[in-house]
Amino acid sequence: VQSGGQASDPSVLGTAHWGEDGIYWRWSEGGVEATSFALRALLSIDPQNRLVEPVTNWLIKNRRGAQWSNTRDTAIVVLTMNDYLRTSKELQPQISYELLVNGASIATKQITAADALDAPSKFEIPREVIRDGLNEISIRRLSGDGSLYFSAQAKFFSLEEPVTPAGNKIFVRRQYFKLVNHPTLLKGFVSERLPLNDGDTVKSGERVETVITIEAKNNYEYLLFEDLKAAGLEAVELRSGENLYVKEIKSGALAPVKTGNGNGRASAGLAAYRASRLALMNFKSAADFTGRTRWVYQELRDRKVALFIDHLPEGVWQLSYEMRAESPGAFHALPVLGHAMYVPEIRTNGDEVRIRVVD
Repeated sequence: VQSGGQASDPSVLGTAHWGEDGIYWRWSEGGVEATSFALRALLSIDPQNRLVEPVTNWLIKNRRGAQWSNTRDTAIVVLTMNDYLRTSKELQPQISYELLVNGASIATKQITAADALDAPSKFEIPREVIRDGLNEISIRRLSGDGSLYFSAQAKFFSLEEPVTPAGNKIFVRRQYFKLVNHPTLLKGFVSERLPLNDGDTVKSGERVETVITIEAKNNYEYLLFEDLKAAGLEAVELRSGENLYVKEIKSGALAPVKTGNGNGRASAGLAAYRASRLALMNFKSAADFTGRTRWVYQELRDRKVALFIDHLPEGVWQLSYEMRAESPGAFHALPVLGHAMYVPEIRTNGDEVRIRVVD
């Protein structure tokens, strides 16, 4: 068991846990699940053990908003907390507290047994109370001696256009190609692939091939990639679940190209992306694959194509599917988003592409 030690303030609980608490490669190595099962064992065998409170505190502090990092962790922790409430006295609280931000009172709240199992109280902090730089959020107990659990959530958005790629342990790149048919004397119509770059135009009715390339720095399980398609494009396939495979690219098929010196300060995610092989690649031939493939479950939705891969070994992989240009207009294809479903800290996004569809 790993312990965070007792805090200097005796009214603040220390923490203790089992398993990994940083970035890990397999969902089964997650600290939340290991700690939950260990706590269930303690509650069953020795409910008065001195580790019960710090372990419970660690689980509560490792929430992500109103849930844990993934659906599996959330379900297991809820079962564990059910056991904990049976042995503790937290279903009969008599507590009141005050929330302050930078010294300004935001709300006061009293918790009784009647609302012990109600949804958590949420308090929105007015914008005028927040200041640039350091902000202090404090919770002051007014009465009672039970435990208070809290979390803070911040939301923000970026004004950059187009959105730039980034990645942490996995990286993704999306390329569009127009499929233009040319008549031939003996072979009928032959399809030519023409790059469709940011700002380019495609005609309504033309087909567009979407090529998604993924670099995995380790062996990963249960990856999800969501291709946020441009509103004027629709998938050619009509039914989810049709056969789709991701193919491994040979190392020799990746050739370095100049990408500039990266003037200005790049974010950590962008710097990592530039260091990946996806940012330094050209494809020599469509035949440059190793022969290894992995099956992909594909779901066609109104605004995106969701791609699920249960296991992806380390390497560079590629898949493709077709869409059709339909509605005329100027559209933004927001980035491909990818993450490990049970380790969401392993994540990536591609870049944004702007295209125009004409009649």
